[in-house]
Amino acid sequence: MIIKSWQFKGFMSAEMPPEWLKPECSKRAGSAHLWIHTQEGETGAASGQWVAVNLRGHVSIHNTKPDGWGREVIAGAAFVVLVAAVLIIMLAM
Repeated sequence: MIIKSWQFKGFMSAEMPPEWLKPECSKRAGSAHLWIHTQEGETGAASGQWVAVNLRGHVSIHNTKPDGWGREVIAGAAFVVLVAAVLIIMLAM
């Protein structure tokens, strides 16, 4: 479940990485990428890519904006309603 995300717009933009990302990233001389320390190892984030952190604190890189927690909460609520409906039908028999 993604809790925060940020789009890297390149080093020419005035926007700096947010505080939650600073311990997980580094810049290398001569490289246009922002190097992110992920579970897979160091990965370069190109301009336009999204960097996200999940509930466990794991950082990942995405080409499109990652979904937040809203979709997962809706799916969980739908599952609870489905289970409740099946339980009511079973008890009514």
